[in-house]
Amino acid sequence: MLNLVKKDLKLSKKINIFAVIYALFIATMGLTMPDHPVANILYVLGMVILIFISVIYTNGYDDKYKSEIILNSFPIDRKDIVRGKYISLIIYIIIACSAVLIFTNIILKIGIITNGRSANIWNAIFAANISLIFYSIYYPFYFKLGEGLRSFNTILWILMTVGPAIIGKSFKKLEEIGYLEKILSIDINKINLYLFIFSLMMFYVSLQISKKIYTRKEF
Repeated sequence: MLNLVKKDLKLSKKINIFAVIYALFIATMGLTMPDHPVANILYVLGMVILIFISVIYTNGYDDKYKSEIILNSFPIDRKDIVRGKYISLIIYIIIACSAVLIFTNIILKIGIITNGRSANIWNAIFAANISLIFYSIYYPFYFKLGEGLRSFNTILWILMTVGPAIIGKSFKKLEEIGYLEKILSIDINKINLYLFIFSLMMFYVSLQISKKIYTRKEF
């Protein structure tokens, strides 16, 4: 199983550099609006995009070169193949969140932007929650359908590309109708923490479901 994780991590090094630059650019935009709640959303979005492109590239590579068929021709436990994908996701989350945290702090340290506020651990937890919940739903379908999710991935990437503009307009609309202040008065960090516990439980259940699906799958 460890070798399967290493394989995914090696593949993730070859992801589109322009996608990485785009994700970090979104995070940098957050530094330019330190007193606006959109900044936190941009940090989270940057983290989520980095996680997404890592997963979609490695899974896309497996689909393109029929890696599943090759792996299943070896004496490898199918459950380990599933565990490998889930462990890789955890590593991607850690790397992506750390990258944005470190990058935004470096930008402030070297003085490119002086009045901003860097990403924080709560942004990372929120990004982790979104990723864990999304892929807890996604992976059972992935192990069931495989290449059938390729079109869905394309649509999701388009949504992430236009995400910052949609978020900006949404916040502006909420501010105009007076709901933004009410939303900001909610203890988001407390909700974030409870959501993290829920997302971990959901992730575990998803892993068990995916293992059952994949062990019964025919190639």
